[in-house]
Amino acid sequence: MDNHLMEKEVLCILDTRQIQKYMFRSNTYVDTLGGSDLMARIVGDAIRSAIKSIDPPLKPHEYDLSLDPDAPIPYFDDKDVLLQLVICAAGNAMFLARTGRLAQKIIRKISRYYLDHGYSLNLAAAAVEKTENMDQDIFELYKKLYDFKASADISDPLGALPVVLREERTGQPVIGRDEDRGDYISGASFNRRRQAANRGEIFDLKDMRTTLGADGKRYKAVLHVDGNNLGITIRKMLQRTEDYQTGIRARRRINYSIESQYKSIMKRTLAQLRDYYDGLGRSDPNYAHEFQVIHNEGDDINCMCNAELAFPFMDFFFENLADAYIGEVDGRPIPLYCCGGICFATEESDFHAAFTMAEECCENAKKTSKMEKNLRDGLAGNWIDFQICDSPYVQELDMLRENSYVTDTNVNLALRPYCLDEVAKDEEYAYGRFRKRVSTLQRLEREYGMRTVNRLGENYRLERFMYLEQVHRLAQNGFDLEALLGSPFYRDENGNTYATWYDALKVMPFIPDAPTCSGNGATHD
Repeated sequence: MDNHLMEKEVLCILDTRQIQKYMFRSNTYVDTLGGSDLMARIVGDAIRSAIKSIDPPLKPHEYDLSLDPDAPIPYFDDKDVLLQLVICAAGNAMFLARTGRLAQKIIRKISRYYLDHGYSLNLAAAAVEKTENMDQDIFELYKKLYDFKASADISDPLGALPVVLREERTGQPVIGRDEDRGDYISGASFNRRRQAANRGEIFDLKDMRTTLGADGKRYKAVLHVDGNNLGITIRKMLQRTEDYQTGIRARRRINYSIESQYKSIMKRTLAQLRDYYDGLGRSDPNYAHEFQVIHNEGDDINCMCNAELAFPFMDFFFENLADAYIGEVDGRPIPLYCCGGICFATEESDFHAAFTMAEECCENAKKTSKMEKNLRDGLAGNWIDFQICDSPYVQELDMLRENSYVTDTNVNLALRPYCLDEVAKDEEYAYGRFRKRVSTLQRLEREYGMRTVNRLGENYRLERFMYLEQVHRLAQNGFDLEALLGSPFYRDENGNTYATWYDALKVMPFIPDAPTCSGNGATHD
C-alpha cells in the first residue's frame, strides 16, 4: 500500500493469478477437482476470514459483503461501515475501505489465507484513492494492477533444499503421505484433496471411456471454453455510470447476468448431450465414464470426455449460446461470444499437458477472432480450434503445427480455427462447412471403405497432382467430392495454401456418424 494512501479512502482490487496453471499443474484428477472447487470460493472465503482476523476484527455492522444488485449499499449513508464489497467472482474481487491502512491489513490477511489454503496460488492487489468518479477510479486501478503484474514475479513458495523429498508431479516439497492413495504429496496437493473430499465419491479418471482413432490408438478429449470481449463489453455498458452507487449496482448486475447465462447454457447443453448420448444406443447408468465437467466458474469451462462427445458438446454449447446476451448499450443487445479449444489426447497422455493444449487451441481461436477482418461490430466472435495429439508428449501448439502440418510443397494441412458466426457461413473456414465435410467423407467411407479415406489423407501430404488424381477417379465412379465440398485446396488473401478437407479427414473417427446440430452450426451474427 502506498504511504500516501494510508489515511485516505481507497478502492482496492484483488486478482488471482494463473488460475488455469494452478488447477491443472498436477497430473492427478482428484487434485484438479479440488483445485477447481477451491478456486470457486477462495476469494470470498479469504475476505470473510480477513475481516474477522485483523486486529481489531471488524464488527458485523462495520462491513457489508452483499452482492445483490438491488440491495441497499450502506457504505455511502453510514460512516460506521468501514468496508464495502463491490464485486466478487471467479477469482477476482473489488472493495472500498475507509482508509488505506485498513485495506492493507485486509489484503495482508487475504494473502496469508491464500498461502495457507492455496499454497502455490498467487494473488495480486492494487489500490487507488477514491474520488467521486468510479469509472476514472477503476481505470486508474486496473492500470496500476497491470503495471504491478507486469513487474512482479510469480512466487512459488518451495523453500526446499536439494535433499528434501519433492512431489513427483509438481516438484514441490513433500509434507507427508496420503494414507488413502499411498503417494507422497505436497502442501498444495493436501489442500486440494481436502477440498475435493467434500464432493463425496470421486470418479477415477482411468475409467474414462475412450474412442478408437484411425491410427489404432484410443483417445479421450479435453475441452476448454472461454468468453470473449467481457472487458470491452462491460466498459461499454458502464460508460455512463460514473457515480459509485449506480456503478456498483451495474457491475453486480452484469456479473450476475454473465454467471446466470453460463449456468443456463451449461445446464441445457449437458441435458442435450445426455439425450444425444442415449440416442446413440450407448446409454450407461454411470455416465461419469463418458463426460466430466472439471471446472465451470465465471466464463471459464473445462471438461474431459470420451473423444466422440467433444464435438457434440461444442455443437450444443454454441447453439445455446446463440440466444445469450450480456445486456444492452443504447438499446442494442450485446451478445455473449466465446471461443473453444479441444485436445484429442491418447489415453496415456499427461493430464495437465492435454489441458494445456486445449487452452492453447482456445487461445489460438481467440487470437484469430480478434483480427480486424473478423470482428463483429468491434467484437470478437465465436471460433473453435482443435488438435489431435497422438503422442503422450504433447508439444507446444505453434511448433507442432509448423513441424507436422506443413507439407514439402508448402501446403498447410490445418485450416482451423473455424468460425461459428452466421456472417461467415459461406467462408471456407465456416464451422458449418467443416461439419458438412465430415458428414460427406463419412458417407464416402461407408461406400468405398476406410482405405480410400486414408489414402486421401496420405495423398494430401504428397504431390498435389496425386491428390487431385484420386479425387478425379472418385468423380468418375460417381462420387464427386469437389461438387459436394468445393475445391480441396484454399488460398487465403496472403497467398497461403490450405488443405481444405484435411481437418475433416483427421477428426472423422471422433464424430459419431449421426447429426448433432441443426442448420449450419452457426450462432448469431
